[in-house]
Amino acid sequence: MMSEEVPRWPDSLPLPAKVTFGPRRVHLLPADFESEGAVSDIIHDLYWFPDDHYYLFYSDTLKLTSEAATKFEESGVVLTEIESYFYEHPKPGYERDFIQILPNGDYPAWRKEATDGQMFWRASLALDSAVRRDMDFNETAARTRDAITDSEDVVDVKPNFFGIGVNLNSAWRKFLAWFKSR
Repeated sequence: MMSEEVPRWPDSLPLPAKVTFGPRRVHLLPADFESEGAVSDIIHDLYWFPDDHYYLFYSDTLKLTSEAATKFEESGVVLTEIESYFYEHPKPGYERDFIQILPNGDYPAWRKEATDGQMFWRASLALDSAVRRDMDFNETAARTRDAITDSEDVVDVKPNFFGIGVNLNSAWRKFLAWFKSR
């Protein structure tokens, strides 16, 4: 996971003319999906943060359980791209960070050290377009329903006598609800 702290430019360098921040990258491992509700959490994040990049890193020995893979399939989480030759970053302080080292590339020695470890594949996660449309429809319907039920009364009728009164607006709504239930 990346730090949420905004980086500070070093005082020893001149200020840049422009600094651009890209989307957030979320690195996930198969163990992240072993808890109850983990798949629904990733569905929530994929829906509400569509500009962020979600990656699942897995290997021959670290895989999704069959239950998690079934939940992915049933819930509409899809793998859009799979890349190979990823290794855990060899330097300390880079937990959950992976670097891609292709077999015939010319890399510095510290990067080649990483190839002594286990190779991972990186799968990009996304929501199926039909699932996203359904979620959009449900969200729009819920917001419309909330707007209708939470609307304020145009006319506020609360007659009272010496501080004791009846809220006729509320009484009318309760009468309509009772009448519709019959």
